Amino acid sequence: MAYTGIIMSLDLAGNAGVGEGRPGEVPRLYDVELRREGDDWEDTWSRAISWVADRLYMERSAVEAGDFRIIVEAPIFAGKTNAKNAKSELVTKCLWACITGFARARGVMVRRVGVNTVRAQFLGKGDLPGDAAKREARRVCRALGWNPPSLDAADAGALWWYASNLWAPNATPPVHPLLLKRREA
Repeated sequence: MAYTGIIMSLDLAGNAGVGEGRPGEVPRLYDVELRREGDDWEDTWSRAISWVADRLYMERSAVEAGDFRIIVEAPIFAGKTNAKNAKSELVTKCLWACITGFARARGVMVRRVGVNTVRAQFLGKGDLPGDAAKREARRVCRALGWNPPSLDAADAGALWWYASNLWAPNATPPVHPLLLKRREA
């Protein structure tokens, strides 16, 4: 039987993209600021845990019934050389650990997936460079009638679509380029 519960998709970063909704519905795509200027590391981790705790509390009946799942982009473990990228990777990996660990401790199913896997299915190409892929994800989201407020939210939309297609394929809109062109016309 196809999944009908809530899917939360997370494109984690200091400004995270989020998608939430049930298969067959239009997901709510939004951003959440998890890291702020001047934050100590602990401020960021605390904000992330508080945010996910609040979201799971708001959906507690779905969580208790096993009708809440999280899908998150798997962190990339390839090293980068400069300090800015090292800090960015630390933020992303620690946000991933805080949020997914907390959710798992609350009994929520958490699934991680590689960004190239999502992009291959949602965009038809898994090897697009980051910014180009985010812009294309925004275009596809808009063609589906979704309105991501940012490129990060568009990435979360792609991830949400991937999860919906995985768990409830018959309730998931097609993203084939020819079908999208018809919808845009």
